[in-house]
This record gives sequence, C-alpha cells and structure tokens, in this order.
Amino acid sequence: MRRFFFDLLVGNVVMIDPGGMVFERAEATFSAADDMARHLFVWRDDLRDRDACIRVRDASGREVYRAAVWAEHADKQGWDLA
Repeated sequence: MRRFFFDLLVGNVVMIDPGGMVFERAEATFSAADDMARHLFVWRDDLRDRDACIRVRDASGREVYRAAVWAEHADKQGWDLA
C-alpha cells in the first residue's frame, strides 16, 4: 500500500494535504480526487471560478492526477439539493 496526498490548488495558492490516504494503486486515487472536486463544486461556490483543482501526488511528491473543481463539473449535479 502506498500513501497519496490530495492538495487543493486555487490559482497560485497551494493547500498541502499533511496526512494523505493509503491506496493500493495510483489509479484508485483518480475517483477519490474526482469525488473531492465534485463535493467542492457543490459546497464551495467560492472555488468555482478560481481555477481550483485537487492535485494527487505520491509520497515522492510526483503529481499523478489532477481533478478540476469547476471545469469538469459544469452540469452542477446536486446543486439544487444544496
């Protein structure tokens, strides 16, 4: 099992994930990052137009995936339920 970190990037500001999560394969982090980005789109309207994303990196610091908070989720799924 390997540890991966999910950082929030908002423009030029990076909020580092200090603890990360353990996954068996890097590909499993893709859906976790997409879920986080989808959640932020619904609940954090201040991040929608600010070029925000979730960056997944491995323990060595190498970026393995990036999920956009607003661009990928233009359908606003769940917005009417908020």
